[in-house]
Amino acid sequence: MKSRIIQKNNHSQAAAAAPIADIRDLLESCRRILVVSHIDPDGDAIGSQLAFASYLRSLGKEVFPVREAEVPAKYRFLHGIDSITDVSSYDKGFSVATALILECPNVTRIGQAIRLLTPDAKIVNIDHHQDNEGFGDVNWVDTRASSVGEMAFEYFSQVGYRISTETAEQLYTAILTDTGRFRYSSTSSRTMAVAGRLIEAGADPQKICDNVYYNMWPSTMKLIGKVLNSIEFFDKGSICLLTLTRQMLDQCGAEDSESEGIVDFTLFTKGVLVGALLKGGNPGGTKVSLRSRDDIDVATLASRFGGGGHHNAAGCVIPLPLPEAKKELIKLLREARDGRAE
Repeated sequence: MKSRIIQKNNHSQAAAAAPIADIRDLLESCRRILVVSHIDPDGDAIGSQLAFASYLRSLGKEVFPVREAEVPAKYRFLHGIDSITDVSSYDKGFSVATALILECPNVTRIGQAIRLLTPDAKIVNIDHHQDNEGFGDVNWVDTRASSVGEMAFEYFSQVGYRISTETAEQLYTAILTDTGRFRYSSTSSRTMAVAGRLIEAGADPQKICDNVYYNMWPSTMKLIGKVLNSIEFFDKGSICLLTLTRQMLDQCGAEDSESEGIVDFTLFTKGVLVGALLKGGNPGGTKVSLRSRDDIDVATLASRFGGGGHHNAAGCVIPLPLPEAKKELIKLLREARDGRAE
């Protein structure tokens, strides 16, 4: 029977103890474990995945960290990054009976990695999204946590795993990026305390911040310039859209992963309440990254198309070509903006 354990109101060690014990017991009972996060991995996905993979290896487990899509260049400084292999590198006969799934509200978010699981695979689900479906055999969903990186720290602290300098850097990166440099409302006093503990364990804040935010490839800078040149404002500047096309990537010699974080520019302009980055030329339609201020809910908008995320940061794929997707999105962004609580 699946264990649906969801925390919504606190970060206390007592509240976390039950799911942590269940997770520890399940993971320790297995020999081979798949460690996976969502398609198009971000800093929280990658940092948490690397940290848990190291922990499992310390237990003598055979660990398979996998990804779908390239790791953004900004995270390639992290120790062990090359150990996360593309799902396409595994042949059709490969399978694993246990999976640790991180930062995914539903199992479909792991993409093609689902084919690597046996039909009766045991799943550990660790997440902090509001819309998590509790799809695991053991579920630990803490909607008050800033990141899975913060939850990973809590787990390691509870089970007595010593956090190395490399793991501290991985978790600090996870927390730093998923809090928007400690800016988002999910940043709590506990988040800052955990960050401090990670610094004590060897994480270098300047090194990490410089690598993630101030060490871009020339192709990334060129891409940002092209995307910003596409900027459009609607409804007296309350809605901001950016557009990214395959042609822009080709002109800049950039990888798709270099577009991570560009959507944040939509909220940099005074008066903007909600913004989106539309990525054209993808199978299945137009990829959309969403951002909003305060009480404007973009996660519900994203869920209409099978996507999800957080209240102020979400994503989805609209099954339309870019021009039609843009028209539909503007209408939906207006609804989200006008439906916010007063």
